[in-house]
Amino acid sequence: MEITRPAIVITIFGSSSTEGQKNLEDIDTLVRERYPGYEVRWALTSEFIIKKLRESGRGTMFERKVAVQSLAEAYDGLRRDGFTKASVQSLLVIAGSEYNDTITTPAVGLEIEYGFPLLAPPDNVERVVRALEPKFGDNETATILCSHGNAKNPGYNVQLLLMEKYVRKHHRGVFLVTLEGPPGTETAFTEIKRAGYKKVKFIPLLIVSGEHITRDIIGDGPKTYKSILSLPWQIEGSLSGNPAIMSIWMESIDWTLTKLK
Repeated sequence: MEITRPAIVITIFGSSSTEGQKNLEDIDTLVRERYPGYEVRWALTSEFIIKKLRESGRGTMFERKVAVQSLAEAYDGLRRDGFTKASVQSLLVIAGSEYNDTITTPAVGLEIEYGFPLLAPPDNVERVVRALEPKFGDNETATILCSHGNAKNPGYNVQLLLMEKYVRKHHRGVFLVTLEGPPGTETAFTEIKRAGYKKVKFIPLLIVSGEHITRDIIGDGPKTYKSILSLPWQIEGSLSGNPAIMSIWMESIDWTLTKLK
């Protein structure tokens, strides 16, 4: 039987950690509560994470047993179950290679509308910064927005560079850094040390709490952000726990569903 109401497909890199999976399940609950009556499915963009979960015997996620699958497999399932339309929302910060992979995955027989990554629409840089402002530190604290970025294709970092420019203009003591590609960390860390800040607060621009936080930001190794700055520190949770940020993504789903009517 053909189903005319579109399904909602959430795509994300994925996570195999217990905390990361809990973050994803919280998002799943949020989406299902906001869109009652809609079928909500998930697709992971990382083949490595899919393989790791399946090899560990985890073929499903969450208490409600959502399939661990790729986007192509999700499309196969939708067609098999009679769906003809789908809203595909990528939980990405920037429109980079993962977003390209998403919108180029063949969806034969399905009408698809794609939601936007967090910083993609032109006015979203300011909206995202405003959503994060309540988490910024005081005058003695350097606030560091920690994003992933892309080293292989640094052009994908343009939205992060625009965000860095915006916070430098409007917020003293707030810096944006990337794990990969520009702007990197060197300039920000040099300025923080030179200015004599007494504390540092890390705000990850990451969807889930995973290895990048525990290994690269607050790990004990000599090259972690915490170790390089060597200051008393605090860290906020991932973006999945920020209702104002999640609302921006939900508005993107609203937009896709309107176009699918």
